[in-house]
Formats: sequence, structure tokens, C-alpha cells
Amino acid sequence: MQTLSKAHEVGQLIRVRCFNCNITRHYLPGDLAKLVGDIPFWDVDRHMRCERCGRRELDVDILLPSASEGMKIRVRRLVEVRMVRRVIWMDDG
Repeated sequence: MQTLSKAHEVGQLIRVRCFNCNITRHYLPGDLAKLVGDIPFWDVDRHMRCERCGRRELDVDILLPSASEGMKIRVRRLVEVRMVRRVIWMDDG
């Protein structure tokens, strides 16, 4: 089974493409594992949505770029995780 930690060890990248707006982004498997856990790469789409359109219709693939390909690919890196605390009120009666 190809998990995110194994993909990170080998130096692979996770490619995520949105079917709706046709944008492709590349992520380090180790960064994704920090967010969703050490899951198989094909389950990543269940935990993500497109940042541009907000939809969950994503195509996830794994790739091992050559040195020349790796120089051309822009990889999105995890900078920080912010947790939002939202208060919801309800009136009685």
C-alpha cells in the first residue's frame, strides 16, 4: 500500500487537480500526512477541497519527478495550521 509516509521517503510528490477549474497543484506527502495522517495517497481527495472553487471533485495522483522535472514544478509547502473556533448560539423556546 502506497501511504503518504512511504511516498515522502522515496521523494515522490502528490499531484492534485481540480476537475472544475482545472488547476493543478503539487504537495509534499509529508506535509499532507501532518494534516490528514498517514493514509494511502488515493484517499487524499476525501480530505481536501479546491482552494479556488471550493469543490471536492479532485483527481489525486502520485509522481516521482526526475531532476529536470523537479526544477520546473512548484510545490506548495505547509506553513502553518490555524484552527478556527466558531461559537453558535440558540435561543430556548
